[in-house]
Amino acid sequence: MRKNTTYFFILLTLVSLGLALVPQVSSQPENIKVLSYSWYIDSLGYFIVVGEVQNTGSNTIDSVVLSGIVYTKDGEVQAYSSGGAFVNQLIPQQKAPFYIEFSPQDSVTGDLSWLSIGVDNIDFTVNQAEATSNYQYPDLTVQSSSGGVDAEGVYWVSGSVQNSGDQTATTVRVIGTFYNASGTVIALGYTNALTPTSLAPSNTASFKVGAFDLNQTNAPSIQKIASYTLLIQTEEPILSGTAPSLPPSTPIPSDSTSSPTPTESPSSTNSNNSNSNPIAPETQYAAVIVVAIIVLAGVILLFRRRKTQAATKATKNRKSQTRKKQK
Repeated sequence: MRKNTTYFFILLTLVSLGLALVPQVSSQPENIKVLSYSWYIDSLGYFIVVGEVQNTGSNTIDSVVLSGIVYTKDGEVQAYSSGGAFVNQLIPQQKAPFYIEFSPQDSVTGDLSWLSIGVDNIDFTVNQAEATSNYQYPDLTVQSSSGGVDAEGVYWVSGSVQNSGDQTATTVRVIGTFYNASGTVIALGYTNALTPTSLAPSNTASFKVGAFDLNQTNAPSIQKIASYTLLIQTEEPILSGTAPSLPPSTPIPSDSTSSPTPTESPSSTNSNNSNSNPIAPETQYAAVIVVAIIVLAGVILLFRRRKTQAATKATKNRKSQTRKKQK
């Protein structure tokens, strides 16, 4: 009984120590889902991928970093690059746009000649998605907005942001996500810090955010902006605790008089993000327990060996004493 109790406490100590040594896994890439994406060539000739992610988990994600691998229609890997979502403290169910730029240096061939083959799909990996207890000040709201194309073909959204809370917000920005008629993200944009840079309670600030790169004057129908959503970000205050839930985000229809006709899109609106944490917590715990059991077995064998050695030594001593008596 005493021996079994000793072994039990040894096992308990080893398992506790092992679990204490397991790092706290806060990365949650499995909770970041790519909702839609598309691609285009910008004015510098770079291959640009834009899209939208959503936090489908129950924890706020501090920031999101994605990498993308480009496959052409012949099934070959052609380029690799990474980029981030334009958001900090992405709360549960919230959406945000992302942007990944592929320069010639990011290509396997050192140039973008593979574009002539035709792009088939982009394979995304979530590189960073750390859980956090912080969240954005929630009382900044878009009071009004309207979108349209200017004389140069740039799509602009103008409006105002109001601080409806009781704290002063500083360095407020507005991020725009732009969709075509089929609901696929085709562009994004963001403002500089709004003026005034400190937005006191009940005050408002105007904004104007444009869609990057896409000239709407000569854009094909698949790249015509039909709707948009707006995301407000601030540097302060950042709150801590449980973030309030958001109402569903509904894209706002474009005020443009043009009516884009949906055509076959090169983007995938059903892109599945199959990435997960390379080593799940359950796997780490199981490994620690297995190691603990192996160590325990080694300890038991060592005890038994020592016991055998002690018994052997005792036997030898008894034999030696018996021989001396016999003499």
